[in-house]
Amino acid sequence: MNQHLSSQQISKWIAGECTAEERQHVEECPECRAEVVRCESAVVTFRSSVRAWSSQVQGEWQPIEHAVRVPIHWVRWCLAAAALVLMAAVPIQKSRLDREREAELDRADALLMERVDAAVSRAVPRPMEPLMRLISIEGEVR
Repeated sequence: MNQHLSSQQISKWIAGECTAEERQHVEECPECRAEVVRCESAVVTFRSSVRAWSSQVQGEWQPIEHAVRVPIHWVRWCLAAAALVLMAAVPIQKSRLDREREAELDRADALLMERVDAAVSRAVPRPMEPLMRLISIEGEVR
């Protein structure tokens, strides 16, 4: 191995998941061996302090007896009621959205029909309107 172990490889080493190549590197490289020893000592110190703390607290810990306990059947009824309300609300919301979408389409259709009606009600197409004005003026002059 040409380079030092990464922090991830050192973590695997401490967890006992190292490869033969990594094991050989730690045995030969004083820097990596020192880092592994430092990390292992930190884990050992942490483990011993947690065990000491838990042995002190173990005698002091008491379960809370005055906690309010809700009977489980009430929880089930509440969940069932919530599910029922949700099942009723979803179709209502969907139908409301469908009605809004339909109304929007109706408005768009009405606008289109107004535009078509305006275009159809013209006597002549818009580009020919100046010509019609010209013809009507000549008809009046004669």
